[in-house]
Amino acid sequence: MESCKYCQKDDPDKPLWVQCSLCPQWVHVSCVPLEHLQDQDGNKIKEYPQSPKEINYFQCDGHDGDSKLTKKLNKRRRGKRSPSADLPSPPKKRYGLRKKQQIDYIALNEGDDKKLKKVHPHAEAFLKCFTKWENNSNVIDSTKLNEKFFQLREPLKILDPENTGMNLPKPQELGLTNQQRSLTVADITQILGGETPVDVMDVQSQQNEKWSLSQWNQYFSETPMDQRDRIRNVISLEVSHFDDKFHIDRPKAVEENDLVNIVWKHMGIEDPKPKVTRYVLMSSGNSYTDFHLDFAGTSVYYNLVSGHKKFILFPPTDHNLKVYTDWCQDLNQNLIFLGDLLDEGVAMELHAGDLFMLPSGWIHAVYTPRDSLIVGGNFLTVRDIETQLQVVKVERLTKVPKRFTFPMFDLVMGQTCEWALSPGVQNNHYKMTKGALIALQNYMKLQDTKYKPFNYPSKRSMIKKLEDLIGLED
Repeated sequence: MESCKYCQKDDPDKPLWVQCSLCPQWVHVSCVPLEHLQDQDGNKIKEYPQSPKEINYFQCDGHDGDSKLTKKLNKRRRGKRSPSADLPSPPKKRYGLRKKQQIDYIALNEGDDKKLKKVHPHAEAFLKCFTKWENNSNVIDSTKLNEKFFQLREPLKILDPENTGMNLPKPQELGLTNQQRSLTVADITQILGGETPVDVMDVQSQQNEKWSLSQWNQYFSETPMDQRDRIRNVISLEVSHFDDKFHIDRPKAVEENDLVNIVWKHMGIEDPKPKVTRYVLMSSGNSYTDFHLDFAGTSVYYNLVSGHKKFILFPPTDHNLKVYTDWCQDLNQNLIFLGDLLDEGVAMELHAGDLFMLPSGWIHAVYTPRDSLIVGGNFLTVRDIETQLQVVKVERLTKVPKRFTFPMFDLVMGQTCEWALSPGVQNNHYKMTKGALIALQNYMKLQDTKYKPFNYPSKRSMIKKLEDLIGLED
C-alpha cells in the first residue's frame, strides 16, 4: 500500500486520505501542514476537513507553488432551501476513505528463521503450480500478432519481437556508453534523474514506501542480492511523461488496437491520455507478486529487458472470476494460495529479450528467480469490451481503491459509446459485437457512471441511440 508523502507511513489511525488533483500522490488529510489550509475563497482556516464531502481541492508540494488543501464552504442559510437541493449529486471525487484488504505476510515470518525474509511464503506453492500448468506452445510470430489480433485471447510469447515495432532507448544512442548492451537500472536512473520518486513494495508485507530512484538504484544495482535487507519490487513507475528523454515505441498491434488511441483520434480530443501506457518495472530476485487482475481488465505488453520471470495465468471464466472475487474478500487471503483453486492454467517462462502479450482479464501471479528489468504497459481494446467491464464489476465488488483503477475510465467508455454511434464505425475493422454494445449500454446506465456527452444533449439520449443501434444489430 502507498504511504503518506508527509509522514511516510500508512497509519490506520488516520483513516481520511486525499489524492492530489494533479498527480497520483495520496496523503493523510491531517498531515497536510495547517498553514496550507484554506476555504474556497482563499481565506486561511484552522480546521481540517472531517469527511471527504468537506474537501474541495488538494494539490501536493510536487508542483509549482505551495501545496494547498481547500475546504468547502457551507453557505446554506437556516430556514432557506438550498437552490442546489433539487440538482443531481455531483460526481464522486477522487479522494476519501481508503478501503483496503490488509495483507500481513510478515506475520507468516515470525520466529527465529531469518531465511524466510528472503523467500516469499507462497514461492514453493507457486513453483509446484507452475510445473502443473507449464506451457511452451503459446508462441507466435509478429505477422500473426498483427493480422490475427482480434482472435488472439490467450497469453502469447512473440518469436521475433524485433519485428513487432517494439523499441527501447539504447544506452549507446543516449551517450551513456560506447558498448552495445541492454538498458540497466543505473541507465534509467541517469536518464530520468535520481530525484524521481518511486513506489517501492516490500514483497513480504505488500506495503509501499516512497523512495527516490537513486535510493532504488543503490539497492538494486550496488547491493548484492544476499546483502539486501528485504525483497523489494517496483511495479508502478509510469514513464510516458518522460517521452522526450526516454522514448518507448510500443508494438504496432498495441498502438493500432489501443481503444484510447482510437477514440481520442476520432473525437479530436486534445486532453492528455490516461497515463498507463509505458511502465518500467524493476524486481529483485525472489520477488513475488500475488494473484491479481490488471486494472479494468486491460491487456498488457511486457518486454523483459534483463533477468528471468515466471507467470501463472488463469482465464476469466465465470468459475475463476467467482473464486477470485471470494478470495479477495476473504480475511485469510494471505494464507491461501489461489493457484490451487483456479482452473485451466497457463504457466510461461520469460528470459531476457522476450516480448509477452497478456490478454484481457487473465488472473495471474508472477515470480522472479533473479533480478529483472521490464518495460511494459496496459491498454484497453474493442476486442475485450465485455471482459473489461466484467473486471470493473469485480473491482467494485472487491472495493479496489480508486487510485488502483484505470484513470478516467468512465470518460473512455462514454467516448467509446459516441465513437460506436458514429457513421460507418460498425462497418469497419473495429466493429463492436452485439454483446459488447449491450455490455457498454448496461455500464453507461449505471448511476455511478458519470459522463457528459460531446455530441448528445445528455447521457440518457446517447444511451437511447445505443439501444437503437443494438436493435439494428438484431
